[in-house]
Amino acid sequence: MPTATDLVTNLPADFEVFGQAVDTDFVDLLGGTTGQVLSKTSATDLDFTWINNDTGDITGVTAGTGISGGGTSGTVTVTNSMATAITTSGDLIYGTGSGTFSRLGIGSAGQNLTVTSGVPAWASPASKVVQIVTATSGTETYNSTTTYEDSTLTATITPTSASNKVLVFFSQNGIARTSGNASNAGKIRLMRGSTSILVATELIGLTSTALRMNLSMSAQFLDTPATTSATTYKTQFANNVAASSLGVQEAAISTILLMEVTP
Repeated sequence: MPTATDLVTNLPADFEVFGQAVDTDFVDLLGGTTGQVLSKTSATDLDFTWINNDTGDITGVTAGTGISGGGTSGTVTVTNSMATAITTSGDLIYGTGSGTFSRLGIGSAGQNLTVTSGVPAWASPASKVVQIVTATSGTETYNSTTTYEDSTLTATITPTSASNKVLVFFSQNGIARTSGNASNAGKIRLMRGSTSILVATELIGLTSTALRMNLSMSAQFLDTPATTSATTYKTQFANNVAASSLGVQEAAISTILLMEVTP
């Protein structure tokens, strides 16, 4: 093409030269057929070539195991089927066969994951020990009436759940007839607070005027306090016949054990 300082110009010839140069530079961009794509031939500027569109071309998407959706044209969507099966926080997905699965909804607080009929399932645990409280008493105590009195053997437990039970074990030692009538008997009972929950009558039976008899009495009781408040258990004792006298913890230690267990 002529420049601004050229004095003589031949525009037709100049345009021919210019067109030939453009045709040489852009010749690789001409032509091509339907479906072809333009590919770089070398690092040289404007050096391209037409090729068939067969490299990396996706012609369809097929959903496999655990995936849904797909398609052969346009925008396709694939979905994780396991993820869509979950409806609640804490749900579990488990296999039910080759390439199949199912949802197990979240269990309740305190339940354990177990197996029922070959598949996972939530179940309440078997009874278990939550806590144990023990106490002893060696204090000698006497009662000369038929009215129950405390033996000084006592222990307090605070259940963690109102639905739990308390298993009580106790061993009451040293109950004796120190004086009084023939045919007297010692009585003992287990108390929850002010409520009698277990009574043992004729703990000691005497049919003569013997002055003394010692023994150890053990028992257990499964109680349902239905509370989460501190609960006290204790033993009480009394005479079966008036004007007699009984003693507990006489020269022996009595023990009590409280065990909180799940239902």
